[in-house]
Amino acid sequence: MVLKCSVAYFIGSLATFVTPASNLLGHYDGKHMVATFCTYFHPARSMGSMHQATLYALVAFMYSALVSVGSMGLTILFANMNLMELGHALVLVMFCAGGLGFIGYIKHTKAHPTVNVACSMASIAIITILTKEGSVQRAEFNVGKIGQVSIILLMAIAISNLLAFVLWPSSAIDDLRQLMVKCFDAFSESLGGITHSFLRGSYDDIDSTKYTSIEASHRTVFSSLLKNHQEAKLEHYVRGTEKQHRQETLLVESMQRLAQNIGGLRSAAHTQFLLLKEVREHELGGVPPVPLGSRSASSDAGRLFTPPDQEIQEYLPGDHSVGSVSSSSSNSSIAEAETTDADIESSPLTILDEFMYHLGPPMRSLAFSLREMLDDLPFEAAPPYRIDLNSVYESSLEKAVDLFNEKQREALNTLYKSDAITKRRSVEEAADVEEIAASCGYFSDNLTFFADEMKSFLRILQELQRLQETNERSWEWLKFWKRICKKKVVISSEEEALLRTPSQTDIVPVQVMQRRRTIPNVSPEAQVPFTYKVWKALRALRQDHVKFSVKVGVGAALYALPSFIPTTRPTFQLWRGEWGLVSYMVIMSMTLGQTNNSGEARVVGTMIGAVLALIAWIAFPGNPYALSLLGWLVSMPCFWIILNWKQATLGRFILLTYNLSALYAYSISMTDDNEDDDDEGGVNPIITEIVLHRFVAVTAGVLWGLFINRMIWPLSARSQLRKGLSVLWLRMALIWNQDPLNSLIDGRDGKKHTDITEEYSLQKTLIRLNGLAAAAPHEFRLKGPFPVKEYQRIHNANQAILDAFHGMSIMISKDPKANRREIEILKYTKKERDALCARLSHLFYVLASSIRLAFPLPEHLPSTVRARDRLLAKLFDYRANVRRTAGEADEDFAMVYAYALVTARISEGLDELIRNVGLLYGVLEDEMLEI
Repeated sequence: MVLKCSVAYFIGSLATFVTPASNLLGHYDGKHMVATFCTYFHPARSMGSMHQATLYALVAFMYSALVSVGSMGLTILFANMNLMELGHALVLVMFCAGGLGFIGYIKHTKAHPTVNVACSMASIAIITILTKEGSVQRAEFNVGKIGQVSIILLMAIAISNLLAFVLWPSSAIDDLRQLMVKCFDAFSESLGGITHSFLRGSYDDIDSTKYTSIEASHRTVFSSLLKNHQEAKLEHYVRGTEKQHRQETLLVESMQRLAQNIGGLRSAAHTQFLLLKEVREHELGGVPPVPLGSRSASSDAGRLFTPPDQEIQEYLPGDHSVGSVSSSSSNSSIAEAETTDADIESSPLTILDEFMYHLGPPMRSLAFSLREMLDDLPFEAAPPYRIDLNSVYESSLEKAVDLFNEKQREALNTLYKSDAITKRRSVEEAADVEEIAASCGYFSDNLTFFADEMKSFLRILQELQRLQETNERSWEWLKFWKRICKKKVVISSEEEALLRTPSQTDIVPVQVMQRRRTIPNVSPEAQVPFTYKVWKALRALRQDHVKFSVKVGVGAALYALPSFIPTTRPTFQLWRGEWGLVSYMVIMSMTLGQTNNSGEARVVGTMIGAVLALIAWIAFPGNPYALSLLGWLVSMPCFWIILNWKQATLGRFILLTYNLSALYAYSISMTDDNEDDDDEGGVNPIITEIVLHRFVAVTAGVLWGLFINRMIWPLSARSQLRKGLSVLWLRMALIWNQDPLNSLIDGRDGKKHTDITEEYSLQKTLIRLNGLAAAAPHEFRLKGPFPVKEYQRIHNANQAILDAFHGMSIMISKDPKANRREIEILKYTKKERDALCARLSHLFYVLASSIRLAFPLPEHLPSTVRARDRLLAKLFDYRANVRRTAGEADEDFAMVYAYALVTARISEGLDELIRNVGLLYGVLEDEMLEI
C-alpha cells in the first residue's frame, strides 16, 4: 500500500515537472497542488472506500466552486454600486466565516476519515480563491483559477482511482469476509477456553496470555469489521448486489449478538471462579464458620458474600435457621462425624460437582458442535471467500440443542428437589448455593442463546449463498422513479385517533401536560415569560458543535481580513498567509487537547519537510528528473507514517511542506510571466526564503488556532471528560433508580434515560469519552501530568458495567413479559431487589457528584454485598418452602439468576470506580471548603 501511494504521489508530481501536463494547468503557480491532493486523496483504500472518498471529494469540489463563484459575484455586485468595502465585508462574513465554518461543522459532526479529507481539500480550494488569487479583492470574475483548481482536483481523483483499481486492488467485500473468518476463529477459541475453564472450575485458561491476546485481537478485528461493512456497501451498490449487502448486514448484527453471548458466558464463569475461590479458602483452609452478625464491616470488602444482619433469619424457615442446631457439648464424637460427613456431602463445592456431573457431558457436546461450526464458517479461508455450507450443520445443531435443553431441565430439576439443595444451612451457605445455581443456570442459558443465534446465522448464510450462486443483480437504488411514484397511504389525524387503541401511556395527567408548557421547577400556574421562550428556541445555538463551527468561522474571517485590506495584502501575500489559514483549518478541533496535538504535529512536520525540501533543492536545483525521484523517495516513509502510525498527520504534514517548497520552487522557475513571486526569486527561486515563508505561515496559523480555541468558548478535554463521566454515571443511576425487572410485570414506561435498553446510547457516550481521555494528556496542566492510568482503569470498569447492562437488556428483550411463576418470584423478592437497586443507584449518584465537583468521596459508602445476600437468601427460601407446586420449571429462575450475576458484575465495577476516583480526588484541601 505504501508503494501504491508513493506511485500516486510521483504521478501527481509530474504535473509540475512534465511540461505538457504543466501547460494544461495554465500559467498559475499552484501546479504542485496535484501532488498535494494526491497526498490527501491517496489510493491505499479499498474499492468501496474509494467510491465513498470520490463521492465526498466531488461534493467538496462542487461546494468550493459554489463558494468561489458566489464570493466573486457578490463582490462584483457591490463594486458596481461603489460599495466595494461593504462587499468585502459581506464576503468575509458569508463565504469566509460562513463557508469555512460550515466545513468545520461537517468535519466535527461526521468525524469520518474520508469526510476529513474532503473537508481539507475544500478548505484549500476555497482559501486559495478567497485570499490568494485576488479576483475577489479586485471585484473581477476570473474563471481561470477556478478552472485550474477544478482540473487539479479532478486529476488527483483520477490518479488515485486509477491506481486503486488497477495496482493491487483491495476489495472491502473480501476484507469484510476475511475479518468475519478471523472473528469466528476468535469465537471458537473463546468459547472453547471459557467452557473448559467453567467445567474445570479453574481460571487458568481464561487468565492465560494466549486468551488475553485473543480478546484484544478480537476487539480490534471487530472494530475493523464495522468499518469494512460500511465500505462494502458502496461496492455492492456499484455491482448491483445490494441484496447481498442486506444479508451481510444481518450477518454482522448476528455476530454482534454472538459476541455478546460470549460476554455473558465469560461473566458467569468469572462469578463462579470468585465464588469457588472464597468457598475453597473457607472449606479447605480450615477457617471456622463465623457467626451471623459477628463480622465487622471492614471484612466485607474483600468477600463476594458476607452474612447479612440478624434480620435476614426471618427469610429462612424455622427449622432451617442457624440457631436450631444444638451446640450442646454432650454430642458424641460419632454424631459429630456423621454431621461432618453430611456437611461435606451438601457443601457448595459438592453441589457444584453435582452440577458439573449432570450438565458437563451435554455442555461439552454442545460446545464441541458449536466449535466445529465456528471453525468451518462462514466463508472459505482464501479469496474469493466463497460459502461452502455443510447441509448437516443445521440439523445436527438442532439435535444438540434439544438434547442439551432436555438434559438441563432434568438435571436441574432433580438437583433442586434433592436434599443436598433443600437441606437446612446457614445464610452464607444458602447464598453460596444460590450463587452456584445462578452461575450454572446463567452459563447454560447463554450457551443456549449462543446456539439459537447460530441457527439464525446459518439461515442468513444460506440465503447469502443462494444470492451468490444465482448472481442476482438489480441496481434497485438507481430506480429513483419507483421511490418517487410509490404511493403512500395518507391517514388523517381523526382516522388515526379512531384506529389507534389507547393505552395507559397515552393517558397523561393534566398536571403533567401543564408542566410541559411551563418552566421546570416552577408552579404550573406561573406565566411563561417571553424571554424563556426565546431561550428555549435558541437551544441549538448552545450545542457544542454549533459553537465550534461559529468559532472556526470567526477565526478564519479574522485571519483572512488582512488579505482584503490594501495596505496589509502585500505582507499577507509575501508571508504566504493562505497556508497559515489552511493550517488553521486543519488543526482546529473541538477540544484544546486535540488542537494542541494536531498543532504540534503540524509544526514538527513542517520543520522536517522544510529541511528535506531545502536539501533537495540545494543538491539538485531545477533538475526535474532528480527532484521527481527524490520526491518519490521522500513520500515512501511519509506514507508509511500516514498508514501505520497513530499520529498519521505527521507524515502528511511533512509531505505537504515538501510540496509547498521544492515543487513550488520548480513551478515558478519554469514560469516566465510570473510577476507575483518575484519576492521569492521568480524564475531564480530563493529556496531559503520559500522555506522560511512556509514555516512562518504554518506556525502563525497553528498559533492562531490555539489562540482562537483558547479565547472563544474554550472546551477543555479534561473538564469535558469529567462532565461526561458524571452524566454517564447519572444516567446509570437513573436506570437503577427503578428495578429493571419491574418492566416484566408492569411493562416499559417508555421514559427516556430510565430504560436499561438505553445501554446502546451509553456505549456511544463511552466511546466519545475515550476519545476525550486520549486528548486530555495534550493539555497543559500546572498540577502535573494527566493521570492516564487511573482514567484507563475507569474506562475499563465502565465498559465492564455496560457489558453487564447489555446482558440484562438481552435477557429482558428475549422474554419481555413474565409468566405466572416468574411473577410470583419477582413479587416474592421485590423488597430485596428494591433495596439492592437503591444502593446501586446511590453509589452511581455519589460517583457522579464527586467527579463533577472534583471532590473526595465520603469515607463510608453503602455496600451492595449484604443486599445481594438478602436477595439470594430469599431465593433459597422460595425454593425450599414455596416451589413445590405444579408447573414449576428451572427456566422461571433464569431472569432472577441473570439479575443476580449482573448486579454482582456491576458491584465489582463500582468498587473499581470508587478505588480510582479515590486516587484522583482522595485529598481534601482547604481551598475546596472555601466559600
